[in-house]
Amino acid sequence: MMQQDSKRKRSVLPETATLAPGSKRRRRKSVPSRHAAAMLPDELLTEVCLRLPVKSILRFRAACRSWDAMLSSEEFGQLYAARAEEMSSAPKLLFVSPTANFNSTAVYKCSPSKPTDDLLLTLDDVRGNYVEVTPAPCHGLSLLYDGIAPAYYVMNATTRAVTRLPPFRDVAFATAGLGCDARTKKYKVVRLFEGNLLEKEFLKCEIYTLGGDEGDIWRPAAGGVPFRFYSFARSAISNAVMNKLQPLFFNGYLHWLINPLHHVKLPRASILSFSLTDETFRWIRSPPFVASGVHLVELDGNLCMVRDLRDRSTAVCKLEIWKLKDYNSGDWSLDHRIDLTGQLPRDLLEPQIVKVIGSAGSCRSGTKIIIATSKHKVCSYDPVSRTLETITSISETCTSYQNEKSDIRFSLFKECLTPVHKTREEIAFATPLSKATKEILLRLPAESVLKFKPVCKQWLGLIKSERFIRAYFAHKNMDKRPKIMLVGKGSGKSLFNFVPLSKWLQEASNQGTLFLDTKVVCSKPCRGLNLMSFVEEDYLFNPCTGYHRVYWNREWHQHQPWKMPTGCREQEDNPFAVGNKNVGLGFSQVIQDHVVVGIFYDRKDYNSREYSLTCSLWSCGSGYYEQLPQPPLPVNDMPPVSVDGVLYWMSEPRLGQSYERAIVSFDIAAKIFEVIPCPSSIAMWDPRSHCHAFVVELLGKLCAVLSNSVADELDIWKWDHGLWTRAYTINLKFWPDYSLATNVVVPMAVDLTDGRILLNTGRKLGLYNPFDQTIENLLALDQVSLATPKVQQQRTGGHLKCHITRCEDVPRKFSPWKLSMAPCENFATPPSASSGKNLLSSRHQYVKALNSVSPKVMPVVPMLYEESLTYYPFAARARVLFS
Repeated sequence: MMQQDSKRKRSVLPETATLAPGSKRRRRKSVPSRHAAAMLPDELLTEVCLRLPVKSILRFRAACRSWDAMLSSEEFGQLYAARAEEMSSAPKLLFVSPTANFNSTAVYKCSPSKPTDDLLLTLDDVRGNYVEVTPAPCHGLSLLYDGIAPAYYVMNATTRAVTRLPPFRDVAFATAGLGCDARTKKYKVVRLFEGNLLEKEFLKCEIYTLGGDEGDIWRPAAGGVPFRFYSFARSAISNAVMNKLQPLFFNGYLHWLINPLHHVKLPRASILSFSLTDETFRWIRSPPFVASGVHLVELDGNLCMVRDLRDRSTAVCKLEIWKLKDYNSGDWSLDHRIDLTGQLPRDLLEPQIVKVIGSAGSCRSGTKIIIATSKHKVCSYDPVSRTLETITSISETCTSYQNEKSDIRFSLFKECLTPVHKTREEIAFATPLSKATKEILLRLPAESVLKFKPVCKQWLGLIKSERFIRAYFAHKNMDKRPKIMLVGKGSGKSLFNFVPLSKWLQEASNQGTLFLDTKVVCSKPCRGLNLMSFVEEDYLFNPCTGYHRVYWNREWHQHQPWKMPTGCREQEDNPFAVGNKNVGLGFSQVIQDHVVVGIFYDRKDYNSREYSLTCSLWSCGSGYYEQLPQPPLPVNDMPPVSVDGVLYWMSEPRLGQSYERAIVSFDIAAKIFEVIPCPSSIAMWDPRSHCHAFVVELLGKLCAVLSNSVADELDIWKWDHGLWTRAYTINLKFWPDYSLATNVVVPMAVDLTDGRILLNTGRKLGLYNPFDQTIENLLALDQVSLATPKVQQQRTGGHLKCHITRCEDVPRKFSPWKLSMAPCENFATPPSASSGKNLLSSRHQYVKALNSVSPKVMPVVPMLYEESLTYYPFAARARVLFS
């Protein structure tokens, strides 16, 4: 206590106290008081902040509570938007574009003053090439619609804030708009859609209020859709969906266009409007012409209708803009007639869609009308000088699937600080606890993650969300190391049992109960799913979670019994072919959906070279089925491969008119078949030769494989940037277990660590080292005991009981496979090259033994897989996509 008092006394010495000789007085720094800091007037502080960029304003909100309250107030937001509108002379635009992989959407800001476009944000959940955006924002907020999900998003491009609205019932025809309620100052999204036709009120109107007291729900409109407006509402919904016409918000109302062609008699109304304050409908009279091929726009504070009078045959290229003079009387007047045949005839005459999206400018620079096209060009029209000028043009490389989308991807951009209210679910997922939970779940096996679904609603929503499913897939497969499972017979309700290879080797006692009793062909993994093919059916499987779904009901194919071509037993002995079909699993980048493409042979005749086949496509997510045109060439019995949204088959030179091999490709998004020439060494086909050819995927590239049974070599060529280059030559001469005379050897994957190639014969798995030409065996599923030349078989109940050869593990320090096998007697040890006659005699003896074994039904089937949570709901998503 005495020490504290002394310190306190020393700290309060008066300034007149005497100092020791030679010491210097330390001057005190003057510290301004709180009242001095508050001397800056609020008006001056507001004027300073109004001149700052948005990034600085968002940072200053964290300075103190008073600044946060001032900069977040509605009054400051209105002043900032008004000043930004006053200062801007050139129009600012937003452009919505899909990314290269089509699983996200990028939002750019572009203007005539800047040569390059600024990337504002990327939306991971807005997928594909079917994204609609409102041409004009509502107080800085834009509404985006993802037709793939389907889902709605509210975005403020100025602050980069985005919120995804809660899910709603999936319907085929729906349209929505964003507006502001003048009474409550709340922003509402109004959705008009057709429900169940069996319901008494099948036309419905639902409203979602951003930041509303009712929570994250879509509620019915107060007055619903009156029966007297049913015909208008149905016409408005159909017109909006088919022609991609979003409703226009103006003067407190959302306005939908009514297509008169949908009515027997021309209706007196052309616009259906909805009040966001009273939540009631009304209609507006038609202009003095048939309102077909028109769209709505707001120009200079007026509701206008743009009439497209372009005609390529007569070279007429005009746009008429009609203004609504009075709501009650429905009087219209012609304000502008824009002649597009002057300076820019090709830019505005050729596009499929041309729309007026708004106006820009000021009193000093003059108001200009902004015109956008579906070919990603924007022009401005000066009503005074009647001249056109191109202000921006964007060329996209990621829209190569379609030359032109029948939609406008531009929107006016106005800087505004309007807040975007997050949903309660988004707020809950943004907490530190939720982020930690997500990181923990990402590191658990798929089966364990699914067990945590019943914990709570928050965990259930997180695990089922598409964002988490994609993050889980990326995290589990980031090393790109192949993973191996063995597919066996299922028990109970399960069709198959999927056992990791390591577990299979450890639990040898339970292997006999999993043996298959029918032939199964497994595809390579495609975005976490595998295709399992029987003779009668095909199933889509996620081997990590057990999710499965039958993808086809082919009763119309089954009534024609399949007959093997005379004198040909290759397919029966081929473990990679099944029945009369060749089915492939791919992934469409555009619609972000798995797609199954099947080619079914009704007839094959290798003597006359005649054949007949059908081809079909099935979309796994939506359940959409489509009959495809016939491929340009017949394909052989080896399964196709999927690379970057394209399926590839090797052609069958024994059928059709062509005697050369080629590769048949199918672009899933464009739904187009094409032919790729093979390397010269593979394209040449000799009916007397026993060389077999097929396609595989290695390291993400298309590869063509020539199986030369005479030289016992696999010649592998890689297709890269339109050219063929030799990738590998696999020499199997000293490995009789992989002899091409008795086996179909398929390269399945490449080990990125040491370059070893995983080989699969259907009976054996081995790692081939291309440097020393040795094979390290992983698994043998043979009915042959290699210690003796005789085949050991046991019959139980008329079925063969297979003996599975399993060798002891050998640890390999740097092997990512973790399943290395030691040589087991003569199985994995190549004979010495100096043995001469002994080598030939042992090889012939072994080949003879293998020929006596029927590989038609294997006990288990090896399969590559990817760890994921991917699945599709059993109820198909109802959606209509128009391009």
